[in-house]
Amino acid sequence: MSSLDRSRDAVFIEKLHAKSQARGVPWEMTEHEGRYQAQIGEFVIEIGEGASEPEILICRKDGKALEILTPDLFADPGESDPRPRLFAETYDSARRVAMGVDKAIESLIQALT
Repeated sequence: MSSLDRSRDAVFIEKLHAKSQARGVPWEMTEHEGRYQAQIGEFVIEIGEGASEPEILICRKDGKALEILTPDLFADPGESDPRPRLFAETYDSARRVAMGVDKAIESLIQALT
């Protein structure tokens, strides 16, 4: 890990992942393709594809960006780190919730029954 302590950021990523997997984050589509957002408390969290991997943007309600988090911020060279998987799974959960994929699949299951 870099000299910058990212432990609090890592806890945030882990909690966001767990809540997203449980479909407990109110993700919505944004005006940008492939980017999704949710208001959590007094902040807006946006997730989307960065240059080569998902990134999470933390903003104030007024839209001012506070921090961009990417999996590579947490990786130690030579170590196996689960956070890239957490970012990818959180992104997939956000996409499914924002786009209503689970509801569509449930409706399709009902129609096929």
